[in-house]
Amino acid sequence: MNKPEFDQFAENYEAITGQNTSFFDSDAQYFGRYRSAIVKKYAGANAGSILDFGCGIGLGVSPLRELFPHARIVGCDPSQESLALARAREPDCEFLAAGEIPAAPRFDIVTAVCVFHHIVPAERAAALQYCHERLKPGGKLFVFEHNPYNPVTQLLVSRCPVDRDAILLTPKETTARLRQAGFAVIAAEYCLFFPKALALLRPIEKSLGWLPLGGQHFAVGTRV
Repeated sequence: MNKPEFDQFAENYEAITGQNTSFFDSDAQYFGRYRSAIVKKYAGANAGSILDFGCGIGLGVSPLRELFPHARIVGCDPSQESLALARAREPDCEFLAAGEIPAAPRFDIVTAVCVFHHIVPAERAAALQYCHERLKPGGKLFVFEHNPYNPVTQLLVSRCPVDRDAILLTPKETTARLRQAGFAVIAAEYCLFFPKALALLRPIEKSLGWLPLGGQHFAVGTRV
């Protein structure tokens, strides 16, 4: 991960992404809570340590803290400006450059939320290896990505300055790369189907993971 250009977006990152997704839900924490619930579903509630890989300004930490109140949460990111803002936002967590976290199995969970589409394909295997090396045996990696099959998602990505370098991953690529990195893939689904205007339908999303119309997709890999 070598993306110091994200420094220029750090101060306004929340506003930029919030404007881009406000039609879906004006509550910026909705997305974090949604993804954290998926993490808890597959990892259980007893994780002692979590690494947020590509944590940015730390927006994903609070939703994780709600569901894993006793876990040690660490974030890493290549953007020093983003890390500074994350430390101010979440002073009870650790935020480090990727190189500051030793390659030792110390985490029960690693999350990577919309990170890999910013990593050029030639460097994705190394990024997955980084995650693999820091997971405990039996630990789980959660990769969330934008769904390239959803035309609304494609439009939003094309309009978002933060995503100007994005190369979206298909679910097939995501799961294939997880297996190549030594993970056993235990889940691969689509998610985020219904905007707030259709909130009454949100309870059925759990049964729609097979349908390639979600705004995002995710894969779960276990270190074996």
